[in-house]
Amino acid sequence: MTSSSPQPLPPRTPLAVGPVAGGPNAKGDTFDLRTQILILWAHRWIVLFVTIAVAGGVAFWTLRQPRIYEAICTIEYDPTPPRPLGTKVEDVSSPSLSPYSNREFYETQNRIIASRVVAEMVVRRLGLHRDPDFLGIPPEQRADWQGATVEVAAEVVRGSLAVEQVRDTRLVLIRFRDRDRERAQRIANAIADAYIEKTMNDRMSSTVSALEWLGTQVDELQGELHQADEALHHFKQEHDVLSLSMEDRQNLIANEIELLSRSLTETRVHRIELQSRVTQLRQAVESDPLTAATPAISELSNVQELRGRLRIKQAELEALRTRYGPAHPQMVALQTEIDTIRHDVELEVRTVLRAQEAELREAQGTERGLSSALTRANEQGMELNHWEMEYSHLVRERDSKAAIYDLVLKRSAEADLTRMLRVTNVRLVDRALVPRIPVAPRVTLNLGGGIAAGLLLGILIALLAERSDRRIRNIEDIEGLGLAVLGLVPRIGSAAAEGPRRRRGKSAQASSNKDLIAHQQPMSGVAENLRTIRTNLSFMGADGRLRAFVVTSASPREGKSTVAINLAITLAQSGKRVLLVDTDLRRPRVHRAFGLNARRGVTTALVGEAKPADVILTTEVPGLDVVACGPIPPNPSELLHTDAFRQFIDALRDKYDHVMFDSPPLGAVTDAAILAAQLDGVIVVVKSQSTTREALRVTARQLNDVGARVLGAVFNDVDLSHGRYGEGTYYYYRRAGYYSSDEEGGGGTGGGASGGGDTKSDGAAPAPAD
Repeated sequence: MTSSSPQPLPPRTPLAVGPVAGGPNAKGDTFDLRTQILILWAHRWIVLFVTIAVAGGVAFWTLRQPRIYEAICTIEYDPTPPRPLGTKVEDVSSPSLSPYSNREFYETQNRIIASRVVAEMVVRRLGLHRDPDFLGIPPEQRADWQGATVEVAAEVVRGSLAVEQVRDTRLVLIRFRDRDRERAQRIANAIADAYIEKTMNDRMSSTVSALEWLGTQVDELQGELHQADEALHHFKQEHDVLSLSMEDRQNLIANEIELLSRSLTETRVHRIELQSRVTQLRQAVESDPLTAATPAISELSNVQELRGRLRIKQAELEALRTRYGPAHPQMVALQTEIDTIRHDVELEVRTVLRAQEAELREAQGTERGLSSALTRANEQGMELNHWEMEYSHLVRERDSKAAIYDLVLKRSAEADLTRMLRVTNVRLVDRALVPRIPVAPRVTLNLGGGIAAGLLLGILIALLAERSDRRIRNIEDIEGLGLAVLGLVPRIGSAAAEGPRRRRGKSAQASSNKDLIAHQQPMSGVAENLRTIRTNLSFMGADGRLRAFVVTSASPREGKSTVAINLAITLAQSGKRVLLVDTDLRRPRVHRAFGLNARRGVTTALVGEAKPADVILTTEVPGLDVVACGPIPPNPSELLHTDAFRQFIDALRDKYDHVMFDSPPLGAVTDAAILAAQLDGVIVVVKSQSTTREALRVTARQLNDVGARVLGAVFNDVDLSHGRYGEGTYYYYRRAGYYSSDEEGGGGTGGGASGGGDTKSDGAAPAPAD
C-alpha cells in the first residue's frame, strides 16, 4: 500500500441484485398494474366521491327531462321510374343514376327532405305555426299569443327531424320526435307527402321550363349555324385556301426556317471563334507578344520561329555578359539584333490581328443578314399559323353549331312528348304509426354513462394527484435520473425490516439502537439488505482500488448517518478492517451512536493537536474503528481543502481495508463534494417519499462537476409492506419457510436493486434523521 493520493477510478455499473426466483420482477408488467391499483386504492375516496357526484347529477338531469316520442315513415328512391315512351326517350327532369352517382343523389334527396321548403309546406298544411303546444309556449302566455311565423315553426320542425339512409338499400327513414305521440305521427307522414309532392311539382316545372328554353334555342342555333357557314366560305375566298392547302404552306415555311437556323448557327459559332482569337491577340499586343501564352499566338508559326531566335540571342547575350561590359561592340550588336527580333514579333502579331479583325467584321455582317432572314421566315410562319388557327376555329364552330342544333331539335321533340307524364322516382313504403314507447330520456343508459364518466374522471383526478408528487417513490425514479441503485434499506420499525420477532408482538427497536441494528440484529431484514449493498460494493472494488469513499445525501434527515454506520458494521462483519470517519463537521453524531467521547477527532488531527493514530477509537463491533468529529470548527470547508486533510486520508488509508466518511448533505453545504473529489467514490442516500427528484438531480450534477466517481444510490426508508417490494421481502417468511415461526432474529432480503413502485408508509416508524 502507498500513501499517495489514489488515481481516479473508471466508472462501473453496480451489480444488479434482483429478487429471488418468483420475486416481483419475475412478473414484469404485472407490477406496473399493481402499482396503479395501489395508487387508486390510496385515493379511493376521491374516486368514489367524484363517481357519486357525476352519477347523481346525471340522474337528476335525466329524470327532469320530458318524455319524447318518435314516429318513423319509410320511403324508397326508385332509380328506374316507369317510362311509357320507352328507354330511348330521356326525361329532361329525371336524373340518370349510375353506381357512381347514387350516393350523391341519395344524400342530396335526404337534404331536400330536411330542407326549409319541405318544412314550410308541412307547417302550412298542419297549421303548426298556430299550435302553441308544438312551439312550446307556456300556458300563462297563450292568452295573448297571436301565433308564430311559418319560418319560425319550420325551424322547429327541422330541429326535431332526422333523415336516415338504410345501409345498402334505397330505403330512407324519416324520423320525427315530439312530446305528443299522435302529433309526431301526423308530422312524419306530412313530411313524406310534402316531399313527394315537391318532387312531382319540381319535375313538371322543370319539364315546362326546359321545353320553353329548347324552343328558343332551336331558333337561335339555326341562325348561328347559317352565320358559321358564311364565315367559313368568306375565309376560303380571301386567303385562297383552295389553290394551296394550309399543310403545304406550313411545310415550305418550316424547311426555310430549318435551313436558315442551321446556317445562322454555323456562322455564329465561327464568329465566336474569331471574337475569341481577336481578344487573345489584343491582350497579347497590350501586354507582351513575346511572353503571351495564348492559343492564338501559339498557332502563328512566324511568331514561334522569331521567339526561338530570340531565346538563342538572349542566351548568347547572357554568355557574353560574363566577359564583356554593356558598351562592348559584340554586346551592342547582339542587343540590336534582339531589339529587331522583338519589333518583328510585335509587327507580325499586329498584322495577324488586323486580318482577324477584318474576318470578324465579315462574319458579323453575315450573321446579321441570316438573323434578319430567319426573323422574316418566323414571322411568315406565325402568320400562317394564325391563319390555320382561324381556319380550324371556323370549321370547329360550324361543326359544333350543327351538332348542337341537331341535339336541341331532338330534345325539344322528346320534351314535348314527356310533358304530360306524371311519374316520380320516389314512392311511399310505410306510413308512420303512433309510437307507444318514448325514446328519450334513456334513464338506464344515461345513468350507466354517468357512473362510467364519474369513475373515469375520478381515476384521472387520482392519477393527476399522484403525478404531481415530485418525491422519489421507487427505484425507477432514481435510475431515471442516471444513478445506479446499490440496494435498498427497509424502514426500521416495520415488520419486514425486523423479521419474525415483530410478528410475535415484540418490538425489536424497543431494545435496540437503530444506528446499530446491523450489529444488534444481524438476521433482520435491514441487515440482510445492507449485506446486499456490501456485495455490490465488493464487486465494484474487486480491483482493490475502492478503499476510501464518502456517504452523503441530497437533504438533511434522510438517514445518511444511519446508513453509513450500519454499512460500516456490515463491512466489518465480512472480516474487513473498517474505519468510519465522522466528517460532518457541523452536526456530528457518529460518536453518539457508539457512545464514544468526541473531544478528540478529525479537527484535532487537522490542526496538529494530535496524530491520526491517536484519534482512532475502537467500538463494540469487531473490526470497526471510528474517528469522531472532534470540536466543531468555524470553517469546516476550509479544513477539508488543506494538505493536512489529504495527508490525514493517506495515513488512514494505509491502515484499513475500507475507510468510510460520513459527510453533511450536499444540498446544504459543499463538504461532500470536496470529500468526493479526493476519495475513491461517493454513495448517495435517497430517502423514500422524502427526497425530491430536483434535489437528487442537483446532487448528481454537483458530484459530476467536481469529477467525483458516483458509486450509486442507497434507497433508504422503504416501506416494504406496500408496493412491489413487499412480496420479495417476505419471501423467506411466507414462502420458503426460511425461519421457523418462533425463531429469534429473522429478517427479509429486501429485494436487492431492482423493483419499484409506490412505497407509501402505513404507520411504520419514521426514518432515522441525520
